[in-house]
Amino acid sequence: MDNLDALKRHLKDVEVIATDVDDTITIKGLLTSGVIRSIEYINSIGKKVVLVTGRSGGACTTLSQYLPVEMVIAENGGVIIKDHDIKTIDLPRDHKTKLHKCFKDIKRLFPGIREAQDNPFRLTDLSMDNLSVPTEALHDIRSVAESYGLTITVSSVQTHILSQGCNKAFTLKSFIKDKKIVTIGDSINDESMFNPELFPLSIGVANIRHYIDRLKYKPRWIMSKEQGEGFIEFVDVLKSITHIKT
Repeated sequence: MDNLDALKRHLKDVEVIATDVDDTITIKGLLTSGVIRSIEYINSIGKKVVLVTGRSGGACTTLSQYLPVEMVIAENGGVIIKDHDIKTIDLPRDHKTKLHKCFKDIKRLFPGIREAQDNPFRLTDLSMDNLSVPTEALHDIRSVAESYGLTITVSSVQTHILSQGCNKAFTLKSFIKDKKIVTIGDSINDESMFNPELFPLSIGVANIRHYIDRLKYKPRWIMSKEQGEGFIEFVDVLKSITHIKT
């Protein structure tokens, strides 16, 4: 991992900060006033914030309306919310049918697995509550998903069944073109945003260390603090190279 002095050298001409939500900008599940002030500061110096999350499209319409962000990419890249408009990536007509059949097969193997509470508000994927998904079951769950031409990804709060072509990096690159981007995340489903060929500037908040051995692509920098405190720490680094007083 590079040191923070190297990060400072790269941040001056960054235009977009693309960050995950749960356990990256939240603190114990909440968006705190300190995090919101940090997002406001990023806007005040002419940079944009993009949220890139596994949360449902329904939940993220609220985030897009109440937070000062440029856009929200939800459902791990499946949904794009910008300027009060919500779109989904192109998917086969039978995609939702496959998702539900796949989940039924998973439930037969692991009856204790529960759907996530926000599934009624999802447009492109189906999610399971991580508290009900045994880690040792993930290999079999992935195999079931792949038998339907689907895949899974794991966030800090949910396990998602989704299209094989759906990931955060692809959608982010598609909609944020020709901009210098810093990406920030905390979990396995953020791995595509740590790919150095796509995003040379990538950051993990400290809780990414829980998953670091499971990642092919690792963040270039890791903050010393966890969750939203790590995001605030990143913004403090940004403040140290700017001249706007808060």
